[in-house]
Amino acid sequence: MQRKGFLILALICGLIAAGSTYIFLSGTQRSPQISLKPLVIAKGNIPARSVIKAEQLTTKDIPNEAYPVGGASSIQSVVGSVALVNLTSGDSIVNSVIEHPTSNDNNSAASSALTVPDGKRAVAIPIGLVSGVGFMVKPGDHVDILVTMEVKDSSGNSQTVTTLAAQDALVLSNGESSVSDKTKVEAKSYTLALTVPQAMVITLGSEKGSLRLLLRNPANTDQQVDAPFTASQFLDPNYFNRYK
Repeated sequence: MQRKGFLILALICGLIAAGSTYIFLSGTQRSPQISLKPLVIAKGNIPARSVIKAEQLTTKDIPNEAYPVGGASSIQSVVGSVALVNLTSGDSIVNSVIEHPTSNDNNSAASSALTVPDGKRAVAIPIGLVSGVGFMVKPGDHVDILVTMEVKDSSGNSQTVTTLAAQDALVLSNGESSVSDKTKVEAKSYTLALTVPQAMVITLGSEKGSLRLLLRNPANTDQQVDAPFTASQFLDPNYFNRYK
């Protein structure tokens, strides 16, 4: 009789253990409900001081617990804002890295003004196909500007001079100029961020001579110190040694 009681007790314990195991396994197999929220991220590189466009953005779902403070949840809420820092692919778009224009118009002057660095002015200059490096220059690039014009020396003699008027200038925007004669190559205007002295020199060059842009590697921030170049220097026997 005592043995029969032990068997019943063991059977009850076994049933309890089996039930507990079943409940535990059922709980682990049940997928937890995770709440997700879309986060706007950069699809590729976005230069600082450039107006952000829709094609530069994408979204990914982030758990609410890991959602960054100030994160943007829709692409449309970011389009037209200005990147305050250089953004790379996968970077989260949060309020601290962008500046929203004061106007709802994405192409407004407010958006353009935000792209101008401190201490600089936005200056529009007309640049043609050749002068603009085949129109390869894009917003966010950095360029040097050459000015070629006729100048007179102290004796009143004229000569053509090419000089490096500005270096490492930020390109804010570009746009086609209106041309009525369709047989001519359409020109473009480039808006550059320049200091006031640079703007004065380049304005004079565009009025009295011609301009040419030199596209820089973004990693190259060197500043050249070169004297203006004149036609007579082509006759210098050491020309090839001096101008390698």
